[in-house]
Amino acid sequence: MDKTLRDRLLLLVLVASVATVLVFISWPFKDVIAITLLLAFILQYPTAWLEKRIHRRRSAILIVIVSIFAALAFVLLDIVYILYSEIASLSSSSENINKLFNQGFESLITNLSARISESLQVASLQGRISQILSTILQDLLASSTSVIERVILNIPLYIVELVIVTLLLYYLLLRGKDFFHEMRTLVPAEYQTVVNRFLGHLQLIYYSLYVVNLGSSIVSGILAAVGYAILGVPYFITFAILIAIFGLIPVIGRAIVYVPLTLYYLLIGDPIRAVVLLIFSWAVLDQLTGLYILPMWAHRTGRVPQALTILAFTAPILALGPIGFVIGPAAYGLALALYRTYRETQQEKMLPVGS
Repeated sequence: MDKTLRDRLLLLVLVASVATVLVFISWPFKDVIAITLLLAFILQYPTAWLEKRIHRRRSAILIVIVSIFAALAFVLLDIVYILYSEIASLSSSSENINKLFNQGFESLITNLSARISESLQVASLQGRISQILSTILQDLLASSTSVIERVILNIPLYIVELVIVTLLLYYLLLRGKDFFHEMRTLVPAEYQTVVNRFLGHLQLIYYSLYVVNLGSSIVSGILAAVGYAILGVPYFITFAILIAIFGLIPVIGRAIVYVPLTLYYLLIGDPIRAVVLLIFSWAVLDQLTGLYILPMWAHRTGRVPQALTILAFTAPILALGPIGFVIGPAAYGLALALYRTYRETQQEKMLPVGS
């Protein structure tokens, strides 16, 4: 065997062995590492923007990290507090739940004509439907309470993970670009062009999948807060936050929040507010952000197909759980970048020499 080939094989075996050991010992923190890499990619843009204005990179990184974590802490505490308080109040008496649904159906019944009410036997169906909905709601409340209790018990573990994420995130924002350039220099010279092309596609695709979607979701959350406040929706800030979070799922994400909210107002006998809420949410939150703001912003980015975006943000969640929300788009974006790099490379090979 040629000495050069033998040295390359030994080096490859050594690198593979070290990589295997690193993956094995880091596997318990796979979720933390994935979330940190995602945050580092997204936060590099506001960090660079702030650095240009204060001319201090370390200060810019600290300001961005503290601001983001403070906002996340407020969101989590707000949602947990509201869920726990509302669940506790509703769980205290099943009669209150039945009474709530009965009042809603009675209000709807009064809006129907006497002939329609009699022919459809709405009054006889009222008790059955309200009882079924009451049972479903009580089951959901019981499961939600157990989830919240588990979250509270795991708070010390979450604090440790938060510290690790903070330290890794600070290092990646501070030295990540330099480390990335050093890794690129290890690529053989004959493959530098292809690798640079692949990384260019990958950055644009990830920017479109993560940053553009996040930005449009934040815009929809702000619009939701204003609209829901005008409509008198209780906890409108919390619902706006949920709109922003679920808005990361294209097409169907925001509907996961405003459709149940619309049904709630129908059930409690407020059909006018329900219709206005549905029209506002669909027209402003879905159509305005999805058909105007998002395409306008994504015009100069990776132009990721919408079908692939939906698949990237939904299927991995079912397969991997919540962490699939991070890993899924990364995997699909990587595959799309590989495909586009291969296609462009093949097209260049097919061009005649000197053209």
